[in-house]
Amino acid sequence: MDLGSKKRIAVLAGGYSGEAVISLQSAATVIENLDTNLFEPVLVRIDPESWWVVDEKNGNPSIDKSDFTFSNSEGKQISFDAIFLMVHGTPGEDGILQKYFEELNLPFTTGSSESVSGTFNKFKTTSKLRDAGFVVGASELSDVGHEKIISNVGFPCFVKPNQGGSSLGISKVNSIEELEPAIEAARNTGADSIIVEALLEGREFSMGIVPGANNEAIAMPITEIITENEFFDYEAKYEGASEEITPADISDAQRTIMQESGVKAYKLLGCRGMVRIDFILVDAEKPAILEVNTVPGFSKMSILPQQLEEAGISIKDMLTRVINS
Repeated sequence: MDLGSKKRIAVLAGGYSGEAVISLQSAATVIENLDTNLFEPVLVRIDPESWWVVDEKNGNPSIDKSDFTFSNSEGKQISFDAIFLMVHGTPGEDGILQKYFEELNLPFTTGSSESVSGTFNKFKTTSKLRDAGFVVGASELSDVGHEKIISNVGFPCFVKPNQGGSSLGISKVNSIEELEPAIEAARNTGADSIIVEALLEGREFSMGIVPGANNEAIAMPITEIITENEFFDYEAKYEGASEEITPADISDAQRTIMQESGVKAYKLLGCRGMVRIDFILVDAEKPAILEVNTVPGFSKMSILPQQLEEAGISIKDMLTRVINS
């Protein structure tokens, strides 16, 4: 996505899920830090009832979905040169918006619709990583029945929406009696399917991967997550109920294997732009991949900005790389 001169960038925020609030915070970070010598950022809300430009002075004009343009106060039709996707959950991480922009031939800042729709499906992603030799936990979809879940996954386990992020609708399940209520809680988030994952015990870590100066995928310093809660849920992520240590206190060998594993997964899954991968260190030399986030949280409380600071990379420079990747 080589843009050269100053271009108009639509920064997309909102979405159709419970992650919309976080999306707005992430988009605000992008707007605040985009290099205005190179880009003209325009905040665009993607809401279930309408898509619109955040511009109160001009009446918050609606987006024409036929070509993703809008009319300014003078009646002139305004178009965009590129899309910076900060919509977490649907329709920003499940391939819906990517497919739409592919059809309009508008460049955007994530992987393709095929790539992100695949990574949004936790079960498919875990299966693909397992087949490629990565360490991942055992998992089943809830509709296979209790007997198969008990046999292949066991207790304790985690029940969560198969599509989604921000740890919404996740439950730790210790017995068969707790399984159905947990499945129902996950289903109440609006998820189409529910995944049941084996509990992996160990230290938890998170690592961003971003484009380098030459568009190569580079791994960020690793963050250890120590949560006050039983697991890294929504409260721990966004309401301060966790401690995030950047850089993590790990050996050089552990750091290397996690960073190399993350970059390999990024490439295998067809990722592009900035991505966050969560790990758990199940033993001294065996990091297991927990989750791949293709539109990671980018609010002031999020992990990736911390890692950029530790790496000595300005948010402004990284955003320019993402747009140009």
